[in-house]
Amino acid sequence: DCLLSRGLGDVYKRQGQITPGTILEETAAYFTISVEEIQGASRSRNLTRARQIAMYLCRELTDLSLPKIGKEFGGRDHTTVMHAERKIKQLLSEDRRVYDEVSELTSIIRKKVARGR
Repeated sequence: DCLLSRGLGDVYKRQGQITPGTILEETAAYFTISVEEIQGASRSRNLTRARQIAMYLCRELTDLSLPKIGKEFGGRDHTTVMHAERKIKQLLSEDRRVYDEVSELTSIIRKKVARGR
């Protein structure tokens, strides 16, 4: 069972507090890259993984549509967001490191939003 199951994500979605900006900022800080790099065109492995995780978190923690998430990530197509979501879901069950990164980032984002209240 994944900590980020759909049900748990929905609880936070209803609160409507987590924004794509927060997810982008915290993901960039976590991976020591810039928001611009996440939104940019580079396909280097570390940037791609960070970008896919951020897209996945946008799907899990916000109510944004696929096209709106794509727009937040430098105007990417909604199918790119779909691919990222599928890829990270797959890696969550196969790669402990990705699972830990997503869990840690989710916790960081939720704590930041809770403090901001």
